[in-house]
Amino acid sequence: MRIPTHIAVALPRGPEHYWKEMRARNARGFTVQDIALSSEGVSNTTVKRYIWWLEKQGYVVKVGSKKDGYAIANIYKIKRDSRTAPIERAEDKGKPATARQALWTAMRTLPQFGVAELTACASTEERPIARRSAELYVQKLVSAGVLEMLEAPKRANGWPRGARGGLYRLKPTANVGPLAPKLCKADFVFDPNKNRVLGEAVVTEPRS
Repeated sequence: MRIPTHIAVALPRGPEHYWKEMRARNARGFTVQDIALSSEGVSNTTVKRYIWWLEKQGYVVKVGSKKDGYAIANIYKIKRDSRTAPIERAEDKGKPATARQALWTAMRTLPQFGVAELTACASTEERPIARRSAELYVQKLVSAGVLEMLEAPKRANGWPRGARGGLYRLKPTANVGPLAPKLCKADFVFDPNKNRVLGEAVVTEPRS
């Protein structure tokens, strides 16, 4: 008999965390190093690239510089504040949104939906979405408590004749922003004797 074990795994840092740290340090200003050091496992290059984009979009501005060892570090402050982190989306680069992002946007728009309706709403000619992909994403979000199942799917003999698709809706408490929830996989070593993770857990997001 398999006994399910719940393991808390820290998710990767990202723009939401960087932006939160920038807002917390905004009174005195912040450097790339400041934000990188407050983010576990994140390189200066990653943070520098995000701050460069923020500066280009007018969200932050350089207000000075200071000596940091043998280098000179730029000091930035937020110029255009936002409660949520500014994100460089695929659409901003002239690329179509990912399938999951399109599904999430449709979920936030539709008061309730079936998988077929959701797929049709999220698909475009340039980026058609397979119904099976949408169904799997919906199932994951139901399991995570993001979606509420209003009607359970009904399978019947002679599928699809006599069958009925499920009906879902996005829970108001889960509609916290425009970014699609990510389906992440964790790679780690687990010690069942002490019920803990050994070493570092590596969390990755498979392509949608």
